[in-house]
Amino acid sequence: MDQKKIGLFIAEIRKEKGYTQRQLAEQLGASDKAISRWETGRGMPDTSIMPQLCRVLDININELLSGERLTAEIYSGKAEEHMVNLMKSNEENRKNSRSNFVSTLCGCVLLALFIVFIGIFSMGQRSIVWFLDVPSLLIVLGIELLVLGAGGQMGYFFKSFVVLAKPEKYKKEEKDNYEYAMNMAIKTMFCGGLLAALIGVVFVLGNVRSPEVLGPNLAIAILTLFYASFFSLILLIVKGRVQRMGA
Repeated sequence: MDQKKIGLFIAEIRKEKGYTQRQLAEQLGASDKAISRWETGRGMPDTSIMPQLCRVLDININELLSGERLTAEIYSGKAEEHMVNLMKSNEENRKNSRSNFVSTLCGCVLLALFIVFIGIFSMGQRSIVWFLDVPSLLIVLGIELLVLGAGGQMGYFFKSFVVLAKPEKYKKEEKDNYEYAMNMAIKTMFCGGLLAALIGVVFVLGNVRSPEVLGPNLAIAILTLFYASFFSLILLIVKGRVQRMGA
């Protein structure tokens, strides 16, 4: 399928109907940015939205996938051609999705192992326990979930992880929503960890009773920043993979 040709065809029919990109997007429940991507050949409408798009533009699926009006003589041949192409595309997408999920998982595991290796190499094997503190971890995750929930991005944040495991649930018209949710999650993770670390440092310095416990207490106080930085890197990996799915 020629995405550029299909995009020009969508734009042509939209203009014939007298719709702006925003008006067409409102009828489809999509964003005007999604319409722009289709018309410039940088993306395709999701299969779930194609029937509705065809109804609005008064065309059929074969004409949409052909990028042109079809006569009765060539309609049947085009239908078979598109069916074969869709089957090939689905098979390729399944293979790519498995590969992407495995690559993402391997990337996260390798990142964790690399950080552990740095800790062992620079401070010794016993130093690993210094980086383990459940309350600090829960504080970071709690702030993340509270802010995402308050900002109304909780759903798309978790959907970003779901589509990595089940790419068939990915919807191109929601690409901007996935990206916004992940950007907010990354910023929230780091800012929340920094805020918690600063609160911990202030609390420790304000309650110093013995110089011997100052170092260990400060180390625990800034662990929230360590966890926030680590999870921000994980989220960047996930964000990159989700963005590639919509490319």
